[in-house]
Amino acid sequence: MKHILLINALVEILGGFILIFNPHFLLSNPSPELQGVVISKLYGITIFGFGIVSYLLYKNFEFTTLYKQILLLIIALHFAIGLYMYGVFQQSLTPHVGATITHIGLAVIFVLIYLKNSQKFEDGKPIA
Repeated sequence: MKHILLINALVEILGGFILIFNPHFLLSNPSPELQGVVISKLYGITIFGFGIVSYLLYKNFEFTTLYKQILLLIIALHFAIGLYMYGVFQQSLTPHVGATITHIGLAVIFVLIYLKNSQKFEDGKPIA
């Protein structure tokens, strides 16, 4: 289970770093308008922070209900981002499905890891 958090941390920190310094990568547009640059950098900052939080959670991981819910949230976010980016691709706003494949792929891998280890969580223990 810790692996989900570590992989997520690495992907999000790397993705955030790339988008902060190369905002045109978000939609693969070589010359985005100013609003696109601003939103891409803001998204980069957000996912960079999300990656740092994932790393901190990885370092302190325990099989509790709180961590179970966080892991399910990470899986759901990757799945939702993958579906959204597929819609963006279908609307011809990005020329390839790379983000879709990456996020859906991560969601599937994370679900498999989660299902393999889900019996280790302490059910019934309160979150706080």
